[in-house]
Amino acid sequence: MNFVFKVYDKIDATNFPVTKAEAYRVYKVMLDNNAAPDATAFIRTGVFDFAARDRVERQRRQEAWDRTVQLRREILIDADIVGFDDVMLNDNDQMFIYKVYQKARPEQPKLKQGAFDAFGGDAAVWKDFIENKIRALNHQDQLDYLDRLNQENQEAARREAARMAKKDACDKVPVIAVAAWLDLADDDFIRELLKTPELADPAHREIKNAATVALTGLPADWNAYIRTGVAEARARDDARILREREEADRQKVRDIKAKADASRLRPRLAAAAADVAANGTWDQVKDFLAKGQYTVLEQAFAGVTAGRRGWHVRSAGGDAWATPGTQPSNVVTAPLGDATWKIVPGLADPNCFSLESATRVGSYLRIAPNLRVQLAGNDGTDGYKLNATWCAKAGRDGNPTNVTLEAKAYPGRYLRQYWGELWAANGQSKENNFDTDGNFAADISWIPVGPNPSITTKIDERWLNEDWWGWNGLGPQTQPENILNGIRYKRFQKGGAFWSAQHGVVRILDPLLNKYLESGGRNIPGFIPSGDTGYLPDGKGLRNLFAGPRGIWYHPDIGPKLIYGAIFDRWAALQYERSRLGYPTSDEMDFPGVPGKRVSYFQHGRIEHTAAEGAKEYYN
Repeated sequence: MNFVFKVYDKIDATNFPVTKAEAYRVYKVMLDNNAAPDATAFIRTGVFDFAARDRVERQRRQEAWDRTVQLRREILIDADIVGFDDVMLNDNDQMFIYKVYQKARPEQPKLKQGAFDAFGGDAAVWKDFIENKIRALNHQDQLDYLDRLNQENQEAARREAARMAKKDACDKVPVIAVAAWLDLADDDFIRELLKTPELADPAHREIKNAATVALTGLPADWNAYIRTGVAEARARDDARILREREEADRQKVRDIKAKADASRLRPRLAAAAADVAANGTWDQVKDFLAKGQYTVLEQAFAGVTAGRRGWHVRSAGGDAWATPGTQPSNVVTAPLGDATWKIVPGLADPNCFSLESATRVGSYLRIAPNLRVQLAGNDGTDGYKLNATWCAKAGRDGNPTNVTLEAKAYPGRYLRQYWGELWAANGQSKENNFDTDGNFAADISWIPVGPNPSITTKIDERWLNEDWWGWNGLGPQTQPENILNGIRYKRFQKGGAFWSAQHGVVRILDPLLNKYLESGGRNIPGFIPSGDTGYLPDGKGLRNLFAGPRGIWYHPDIGPKLIYGAIFDRWAALQYERSRLGYPTSDEMDFPGVPGKRVSYFQHGRIEHTAAEGAKEYYN
């Protein structure tokens, strides 16, 4: 704890903000648990990882500040501010403006007053003054000076305006204006500019190209180049450089996406990088490079083996498992917990990967001596690092987006779920029972899914694992799962799935489902489906049975009908729709004109019921 606190206390927040924040987080964790794995991981590797991130970001900040200093230098030269130094160039915005105020000459009253006014503003005012107002106010001071000079001596004013234009052109490049150049003819002045190393710099190619074109023209073209052409060309150069810098940053993001795709383990990182590269602003791109890419490294892993779909890799320490979790009783689902893994460069090989627990920092999935896969803290040994390193390869189940994880320590052995247990297995059916070749290709294939997976409910588990019943039978989900009176229900495209403690998971297909819901469904005590919708022997009808006893029968020419109680029992004794009565054509109802008497009508008759006589059939 003392070490972590000292890191937090001593580290420079300006240069290492991420490291300082992580040290503070770990320190707070240690106040509750001095032996927390977060602390162990931070001391062994975390402090170095976070410091490396800070160094990368510090370099980016320094590059941005260098561009700010260069811009300030050009602005001061352009505004004829002399005597500035590196201290002024590197000062904060407000102090920079104060020094502009100090250094503005008497013949620059508008610039001086503008600096005075801006000094008392806020950060937005300071930024606007530096980037936009200094040059504009200096230009206005120049125009005012020329107006005064023009009133005294027009020829002198003309010459001074020409000199100022040449000086401004030099400032725009920027290049130091040699005094002798300012009195040259316009074409000779342009030729001198072309000799400077600044115009040989590819960064100023628009200025150079425009100068070359101007010299092929008339005196008016030379003058236009000096007065406006240099500034316009500089703007094109600046815009191009910004585009190139932005494109370079976007390419870095695209490179991150390509590496994430190649890893097979980082689909969230790949998706985030693709979105930012294609749709993000430049600021969003820069933020992704500085921070965002580090926030989408966590994944969970779901199995693909039939009967184990919806099961996720999980461990709270010790043996690791593939598990769906335990369905909660009072809420639809809940976080599975301890099933999220941070995908980091392999501890023993940076070209491979290690899976660090998101909830137990510094603990990784590693192979024990008996080949069982376990979650254990990093002890720093070479053996641990080797056993905690996995090399990602294509899934063996035929899905190109799935992944297998080959053990770096045991080439040919892969992370396998075997009856829910996780092993490093080879599928050769020789050494161990978990090495069997049965289902091996599916057992070692995994789907990288989002972090913090939820417990897989019993309905979802059956839907995921029995294709005939789920995707092919019910289709995709259309409404979320809910609970009423202890019975779970989830709506799908072609029907609904129900779970009860008495009967487990069953399905009701449309249109029987609508009849069940219209008849009260789960609101009626005991009205619980006891089995799946059944297809009847005639190849046309459907039925669902319910506790009660109750049933819903369906024929395409009639529709779904509800039958229950004593009438249901009598019809059942007659062999249901296979009896002479056929399919029901009505729900049970009161018999007209006879209180207490009930009746259900069928294709070829009816069944009546009274308390005194019971249920009796009548044929047409």
